[in-house]
Amino acid sequence: MSITLKDVTYCYNQGTAMEVYALKNVSLFIPDGQFIGLIGHTGSGKSTLIQHLNGLVRATSGEIYYNDQNIYDENFSMKTLRSKVGLVFQYPEHQLFEVDVFTDVCFGPKNLGLPREEIEKRAEESLTQVGLDQSYYKKSPFELSGG
Repeated sequence: MSITLKDVTYCYNQGTAMEVYALKNVSLFIPDGQFIGLIGHTGSGKSTLIQHLNGLVRATSGEIYYNDQNIYDENFSMKTLRSKVGLVFQYPEHQLFEVDVFTDVCFGPKNLGLPREEIEKRAEESLTQVGLDQSYYKKSPFELSGG
């Protein structure tokens, strides 16, 4: 799965006195299997850029491709994109939806419309992969360390 951005620009409040550009002509290629880190000062556009990668926001101009398919094409499946390109927000209170850790991890697969058994299998695999002990599964997500 590769992701390509070509001359992506994003403007908040376009056409108003509050207009501000978060991104200007950003081009980027993330090859299949690549993990990247993104650093920058507060307000530099990191979060805005990341939200473009799975279509949470639409570029003011420019093109974004997932596996060489333009994500803005009429027939492109955002559901497919979002099942492969996930986001983890900086602040837990912006991403937690459920009362316990296990149910919260089930949120993503559940929204893909998968059967309950597959949802729980994926959640279990994910929690095992990050090394979270089962004793935390039924605890509130807010009981986990913010780090």
